[in-house]
Amino acid sequence: MNEIASILLAVYAAVGAIDGIYLHLWKYRLFAHEASRREHHLHTIHAALFAVVIGTLYLAPSAGLLLWAGVGAFAASFVVVILDVLEERRSREDLGGLTPREYALHAGLIALYSASVALVLAARPASAWSLDAPVLLDTALPALMHTIALNLLPGAALTALVHVVLGLRPIALRFARPDLA
Repeated sequence: MNEIASILLAVYAAVGAIDGIYLHLWKYRLFAHEASRREHHLHTIHAALFAVVIGTLYLAPSAGLLLWAGVGAFAASFVVVILDVLEERRSREDLGGLTPREYALHAGLIALYSASVALVLAARPASAWSLDAPVLLDTALPALMHTIALNLLPGAALTALVHVVLGLRPIALRFARPDLA
C-alpha cells in the first residue's frame, strides 16, 4: 500500500508542479494581480502544508502525536484546497476565467493527493494511532517511499518559500505582466 501511495504522491507532485509553478506562478502570475492575491495566499498555505504532510506521513514512520499532526496538516490542506476551488472563479475573472482543462486538472490533483494520503494512512498499524504511541514506529517505511519523500521534500519547501516571497507586494508588482492585466 505504501508503495502505491508513494507513486501517487510522485505523480501528484509532478502534475502539481505544472499547475502550481507553470500555470499559477509563471503563465498567469496570480501573485501579481489584486483579484487573485487571495488565491495565491491559499496556494502558499497549501504549499507549506504539503511539505509538512510529506515530512510527517511519507518520510518519517510517524505514530502517536506526530502521525496526528500529519493528519491535521492534510485535513487543513484539504480545507484550503476547497476554499481555493470556491475562490478560483472570482479570482480569475480578469484573466479570462479557468479553462475546463484546468478545472479537470484540479479535480485530478485532488483525487491523486487524497488517494495517496488515504493509502498511506491505511498502511499504518493500529498501534500507531494511539496518542500514547511513540512519535516514530520501530519499523522503517519502504525504501521507495522514503526515497520519493526525501526527493520531494526540498522542492516542496522551496515551492512554499517562493510562494511566500512572491506574495510580498513589492516583489509581486515587480514581476507583474501587463499583458495579463
